[in-house]
Amino acid sequence: MTAPTSRLGPAQAFPSRPDGVRALKRLGKPETPEQKRLLQAAKDFEAVMLSMVFKQMQQTGGADPLGGGAANQTWRDMLADERARGMAQAGGLGLADSLYQQLAQRV
Repeated sequence: MTAPTSRLGPAQAFPSRPDGVRALKRLGKPETPEQKRLLQAAKDFEAVMLSMVFKQMQQTGGADPLGGGAANQTWRDMLADERARGMAQAGGLGLADSLYQQLAQRV
């Protein structure tokens, strides 16, 4: 006889584990200068990670419609950096929130 397998989704399997948004609301906004710096550092880290992803995506995109060249590559890298920075400041993928949640309790 085999034991029945459970088909729980992530929410049922880990009911006490809050998601990033709920956890951020639970801790509230950063109050101390250290917490504010920590949140900004987490957002900066997420921006760096997103920038790396965007740059890798550009390399696999195929032919360059602008013809390539060193100046074009520099412009594309700067564009990827700005997109990543804006996305991270707007909430990003939740990596910054998760990092902040893990580290804010130690600050």
